[in-house]
Amino acid sequence: MKGYLLAGLISVVLTMVTIRAIRKRQLTEMLAILWLGVSLVSVALALILPFSAFTSLAHFLGIAYPPDMILVFGMFFLSLFTFRLSIALSRLATQQKVLVQELAIMRAKIESTPSE
Repeated sequence: MKGYLLAGLISVVLTMVTIRAIRKRQLTEMLAILWLGVSLVSVALALILPFSAFTSLAHFLGIAYPPDMILVFGMFFLSLFTFRLSIALSRLATQQKVLVQELAIMRAKIESTPSE
């Protein structure tokens, strides 16, 4: 029973943190929707855990303790999210490199232009 309560408490805290970040405009719209969806799904999963709604699914997946399935889904989500952030970071680094090169070219042109 403690596992169910802990899963519910973590899910509610995640939802509250997400709503607070949205109110303070700390997340972009796309990330806000993503995190709000994840937090609401985790609350829904925590609510149906005590009713053994997916105990058979957990056992089919080889998970002996059903609340651990939330952790497995969470780890899967975090892995995908980290991968997506890595792609975005790589794209931004490439854009930054191009911008710095363009700025250097523009400065060189301005400095080479004879002043009157």
